[in-house]
Amino acid sequence: MAEQSQLLDDLIDLGDGLRLVYKEPKEYIRYYSIYYGQKYADYFFRRSTETMIEVASIFDCGYLIMKEENIIGGVFLKPNFMSDLFVIPPYQGYKGLAHKLLCHLKKISKPEEKIFLREIVEEHVATYIQKGCEVNEVNYWMIRPTQSLEAVLPEGYLSRSVLSEDIEDIACLIMKAYKANPAYKQIGTKEDYANHVKEFIEKYQTNRIMDECSRVIVEQSTTNIVGVCLHMEFEQYPLIMSLAVDPEHQQKGIGRFLLTNSINISSKEYPATRLSVLKDNSAIKLYESLGFIKNKSITDMYLVY
Repeated sequence: MAEQSQLLDDLIDLGDGLRLVYKEPKEYIRYYSIYYGQKYADYFFRRSTETMIEVASIFDCGYLIMKEENIIGGVFLKPNFMSDLFVIPPYQGYKGLAHKLLCHLKKISKPEEKIFLREIVEEHVATYIQKGCEVNEVNYWMIRPTQSLEAVLPEGYLSRSVLSEDIEDIACLIMKAYKANPAYKQIGTKEDYANHVKEFIEKYQTNRIMDECSRVIVEQSTTNIVGVCLHMEFEQYPLIMSLAVDPEHQQKGIGRFLLTNSINISSKEYPATRLSVLKDNSAIKLYESLGFIKNKSITDMYLVY
């Protein structure tokens, strides 16, 4: 059993003949990859087996839900956290299971902290609202095919690669752009975004295509960084990690340039590219104007005492 899971109970009695049985990731994935991963793959536009294994290993708190001797579902569960609840046909008692699991979470969680519910698919959001949960953040995954496109940079700006010495400036830019965007209800710290940029440099800058897709935009007259686009490779597709433009330089075509450059460069090796966006982000109109499509929403929620 992994070190993290040693803090978990191997078996939890929920009452009414229901119990949770902890399974190590390599065993839990047999059910999770089908009854959650494949069922809701269209929400993410892809749900590869490799990614499902990675998720199960990172969380390492997967429980199969048993009714007598039958497996009826599964869930990631630990104090102050629940994610990816699924049921196995012919069982149809999702709402009842959600209720019992939330009651159990209240018992084992720290009362001074929120209970976070991760990535609730659209069809189940109402169930959790009825149980006293509140919406934290709503996101869409978006995707489009890659293709050869002309990326036109507005006059007065330069486009170049991301450099290590840009880390602090990019972190400040992301914070400034997010604070000015009403879609962002929560803003991270400068350190959070600096670490985010460091992750790109350490993991993805050595990937030639990811490096060429990722750009900083510099205003020529001031040499200030006013735009940035960072990429990672996720499930063998490019994924935009961050796209931000200084509010004082928006509506000039910088965001469109960053996206068309990404689509164009990615086409050299990848069939499609993806991004994730907050539901109320006005940038969705730009993404759709460039051919991105979105699927149903995925909601992060929380339960307070």
